[in-house]
Amino acid sequence: MTEKKVLLFLGEGFEDLEAVTVLSVCGWTEYRSHLEKVKVETTGLHREVHGRFGLRIAIDHLIDEVDPQEYAALVVPGGFHSHGFDEAYCQPLRDLAKTIHRQGGIIATMCVGILPIAESGLLEGGEATSYAFSRSHDNLGRLRELGCKSTSGPIVVWNRIISCSGPAYSVDVASLLLASLVGIDEAKEIALFMAGTSV
Repeated sequence: MTEKKVLLFLGEGFEDLEAVTVLSVCGWTEYRSHLEKVKVETTGLHREVHGRFGLRIAIDHLIDEVDPQEYAALVVPGGFHSHGFDEAYCQPLRDLAKTIHRQGGIIATMCVGILPIAESGLLEGGEATSYAFSRSHDNLGRLRELGCKSTSGPIVVWNRIISCSGPAYSVDVASLLLASLVGIDEAKEIALFMAGTSV
């Protein structure tokens, strides 16, 4: 059975739930032997990154070690600017997003994770959503400044780019990503298996 690879970018202060949902939902493909497997590998600017709420992850590849040709998708969870997430607004991530998208890949983001993608130019003329309750940042206004029509969410899919309004929708984003990679019926089978029910 073939395998697809997803690259998960983690900046300092990432939102823990948003990162874990991708790892978990895609990981469950390991338990359906007849379905295509989806493997998640992590990248970032440091060998270890720290989630806002205590999760620590030793990443697989520093961002300058990544070969984008290996990946069918890029995932960018949001994070807390007060805890280091500003580092996500870096040229290496913008370049990686453009390359993966140009080769037909999917970009899945959550919360403010859409903002570095918008800064890459990929959303110009498009549509997306982001977290509307930030105390110090007008995230929806920033999307508009970057040439994107912003909405209040909760989930927007435009031109193979997924965005959502907050961490409460992270499982939905991960499920949409999985459906895009392995098929809608296959993703539904995974969802039922995760739920422990046949209905």
